[in-house]
Amino acid sequence: MDTLRFLIGGVLPYVAVLVFLVAMVWRVRSWMKLPAPAMTLFPAPEPDGKATAINTAKEAVFFRSLFKGDKPLWAFAWGFHVVLALIFIGHARVVSNVDRVFMSLGMTEAGIQGMSSGVGGAAGILILLTAVILLARRLLLPRVREITSIGDVLALSLIGAIVITGNMMRFAPEHFDLGLTREYFANLATFSGVGDAAALQNGVFLTHMCLALLLLMYIPFSKILHFGGIFFTHQLIRKQ
Repeated sequence: MDTLRFLIGGVLPYVAVLVFLVAMVWRVRSWMKLPAPAMTLFPAPEPDGKATAINTAKEAVFFRSLFKGDKPLWAFAWGFHVVLALIFIGHARVVSNVDRVFMSLGMTEAGIQGMSSGVGGAAGILILLTAVILLARRLLLPRVREITSIGDVLALSLIGAIVITGNMMRFAPEHFDLGLTREYFANLATFSGVGDAAALQNGVFLTHMCLALLLLMYIPFSKILHFGGIFFTHQLIRKQ
């Protein structure tokens, strides 16, 4: 078990980050090399870089195309991404001591903990519900099941498992000590004492970390990377 803890907590993080960075560089380079065939449009519109940037930003933030095509799906997908973004922001408190920033603004330690528990707990429940709904939609609706790949199911299942283990730590009778995670990530950053980190003694945390790192490595090879690919999409015509 000690060997497994070391492999997951002391080796896999570095491997996962390396795989993610190398694969992302490869994907970005492949996007930049995509041919943009010349097309003649009559009348030919003048290119407008500012308008293109604004439209791309609207698409990335508000999912305009999805809203026009399938409003119920848009509601679940947009809500899922918003809550996911909040969870990522909230994890800054897990890996660093940002509490000092809140305390400098006049918040007490109890207030910070209450805000984290309330917002984080609600976000954990909401994202799990939306992930289950999106997965059920892919498996149960015939028209969606036809275009669903194993990778789509795997990604949603991984996210769901990560959320479940995260909720288990949050809602456990004995709340997982954030100080242990900060110490662990500090050790990772300094390449020292990782194998002896107390956080790795918690089986749920170890599972949570393993699943999250597997997802990190999978992202560059999956449809999850649509958040990056959208900025390389060449749109010939965008209806204003």
